Amino acid sequence: MSKLSVTTFADLDDATSRHLDEADQVAERALRRLSSPMKRGLHAAKAEEALRTEGPRPLLDAEADALDEPIDIIIAQVTEQRKKYDAKCAKIESARIKARADIRAAASAADQKRIVNRLSADLQA
Repeated sequence: MSKLSVTTFADLDDATSRHLDEADQVAERALRRLSSPMKRGLHAAKAEEALRTEGPRPLLDAEADALDEPIDIIIAQVTEQRKKYDAKCAKIESARIKARADIRAAASAADQKRIVNRLSADLQA
């Protein structure tokens, strides 16, 4: 059995505020599915190390040692993985920004809810 839920708002501004928040939450969930906050920090640190031409690279050196791979191979892999991750993040952010603009332009709370639902479906795919 399906459950129907109805939300009422004081006015369109109230609905807009609520749906903008929902769009942000949908995007945040999509980012969390990509990677946990701990992993995001670790990946960012490894990407930063991969850009360095001088100085220590403890994370990359440890990975190279653990995998018994040359550091150049590890740097290339980290760089490629970061490009893919950044592209996915950019897609999520672009979809979030578009949804927020569409929510602000929507004529009704029902239209705004459809926009949030579409964003959620698009980011699930």
